[in-house]
Amino acid sequence: MGVNKTVEVLEKEIVAFFKKESDVTKKDFLENALGRFKINNIYDSKEFIIKEYSCTYFRDYDLKFKTEASNFIQIAFFLNDKVLKDRINNQVNEYLPYHNYIYYTEEDAEVDIYFKKDVEYRNLDIYVAEDYFHHLVNTSNEFVKKFILLINQKKSCSLFENGIPVNSQMMSALAEIKRYPKKGIAKDYYVKSRIMTLLQLIFEEEENRKSIIGDKKHQTVKEQEIEKIHDIKDFINKNLHEFYTIENLSTLFEINDFKIKKGFKELFNMGVFEYSTKMRMKYAQNILKTTKLSIKEIAYKIGYGSPSSFSAAFKKECFVSPNVYREKRKLASTDIVTAPV
Repeated sequence: MGVNKTVEVLEKEIVAFFKKESDVTKKDFLENALGRFKINNIYDSKEFIIKEYSCTYFRDYDLKFKTEASNFIQIAFFLNDKVLKDRINNQVNEYLPYHNYIYYTEEDAEVDIYFKKDVEYRNLDIYVAEDYFHHLVNTSNEFVKKFILLINQKKSCSLFENGIPVNSQMMSALAEIKRYPKKGIAKDYYVKSRIMTLLQLIFEEEENRKSIIGDKKHQTVKEQEIEKIHDIKDFINKNLHEFYTIENLSTLFEINDFKIKKGFKELFNMGVFEYSTKMRMKYAQNILKTTKLSIKEIAYKIGYGSPSSFSAAFKKECFVSPNVYREKRKLASTDIVTAPV
């Protein structure tokens, strides 16, 4: 079977895997003793590079590396169910589940990324050339001007340090980029238009958040309550076969129902019922793609009392019936982002 590789060699394999030049028509895959890693190469041009990443480590792991010179600004969509933490030049950062971050990382930055065992970390990243970024955003905005100034000085920086919640419209735009079938100049214009849409949605979300914060009557979720809200979200994810009311969750987690509603809206940009429905539909999509279970069996498996109520909920969320979705997935050549916000 050959000589066992050292951790150092395995780590170098991982870093090299994520840095290598890739064919935009292909998906890349690596598995070694440390974990399983995938790259979906979606788009590549002088102005933009779009990649989708997935990694699962087989143990808690701290990945260390130094960054190389880059002329790209990163628009990253973190599609994890868990918080991801890293340290860049001794500054600790947190990336919340289903949040977007726009940042630039300087050359030779020392990076430590902290991965938890058996957690699938997923993100879709849009790399925008520095020169082109100026054409995409309003550089008269003082906040943006400061961001660009730091980039021009080749210093690591972030546009929205707390991130922007990824809403359903952003998810739809990402999905449209992934599944667009044409090539050449038609795709170039289409991708640019979708990226403009994403930036519009990101800045709108930030403006909405500022207006809420500016309201003196508004009080954000307290730090000690955030963990409970994430625990409730994890509980919902693990119990998709059961329906829980907000009152049930309030009793189970000893937090009042108002704080649950408020916390979900602030952290995940949607209500509890909307979130649990999206998760059920995501689970149903996976079952439809990977099994031959009947619609009736799937309905009961995810907690619905009848196939008709499940089909109605699925069609409302996914815009097609379960049967049509299953048939379309048989013909699809690439996965579409359908994860909840």
